[in-house]
Amino acid sequence: MIKNIAHIKFRGSNIGKFEHLHIDNIKIKDACVIETDEGIEIGHVLNFEDIDIDLLEEENNDNTDASSDNNEEIQEDNDNINEEEISEELKDIAAAEENNNIKPKNNKNKIFNIIRIADEKDLEQYKVNMEDASEAFKICKEKVNNHNLDLKLISSYYFLDRAKLLFEFIAEERIDFRELVKDLAAHFKTRIELRQIGVRDEARSIGGCGICGRELCCKVIKGKFETITIKMAKEQGILLNTMKISGQCGRLMCCLAHEYKAYCSLKKDLPKVGTKLVFNSVPAVIKDLNPLNKKLLIETEDKRLIYINVSDLVTNEEGFLIANIKAE
Repeated sequence: MIKNIAHIKFRGSNIGKFEHLHIDNIKIKDACVIETDEGIEIGHVLNFEDIDIDLLEEENNDNTDASSDNNEEIQEDNDNINEEEISEELKDIAAAEENNNIKPKNNKNKIFNIIRIADEKDLEQYKVNMEDASEAFKICKEKVNNHNLDLKLISSYYFLDRAKLLFEFIAEERIDFRELVKDLAAHFKTRIELRQIGVRDEARSIGGCGICGRELCCKVIKGKFETITIKMAKEQGILLNTMKISGQCGRLMCCLAHEYKAYCSLKKDLPKVGTKLVFNSVPAVIKDLNPLNKKLLIETEDKRLIYINVSDLVTNEEGFLIANIKAE
């Protein structure tokens, strides 16, 4: 069954799918009162999309079944990387990425409900909540210090109906914050939730520029974080240098995942590094390849390094690659 749904951005970088057919004259950029798993919130419409509900449910089931298989595949990919090429620091970053990243709730394919278009009263309440949440952040920070808890407070958020006050934090280890929650509940007279998040969420919250000079991918490209592996950097021909492939958060850069599938697709029909060929009647081997411009770096038997185009390669009757061209 095909249904038109609205993509709505809410609470920072969260984006969800929402029913809207019961709402009249809803438009892109409209502020809406929405109902999520966690409470009543304000969100803004990004766009609309026709989706197949049956396929969405199948995809959701497949994602659940494949999660454990995916973890095994990631481990196998990392095991295939030459240990000598990876520094101890980079191994630590990869281990932190795989084991210590806080996983968000998997609501990617769930369809939520829009309660109504936000009116002036809702928007005024939202503004008051933002101001009160900012003050609550300062109070919570003082109480964290009073309880001598080793955690770093990142953000605070009042839900629209003020039924819950959410604090997000990062910490190196598990924290027993039960006494802190009691103290905060007694002060604010509402339900308190303290949620541990990962360092990637912190970087998204703070923002900044990457080594490319552009705004951080996690800030620009919203939604659920993807798992990043060292294999992604290897597949793109990037030097396994800690400074080059780790981001502001100290984890492997998000852009490695964004570009990985494109590189795999481009390299699909290219010969692999190490493949032998004959170049102008001289035996040679492929040392490197650039999938973007379709060029190969080959090393001849007499130790010459030469760039050739992939289109210059032909396969003879015996199945050997041959390139009879003038070197660049």
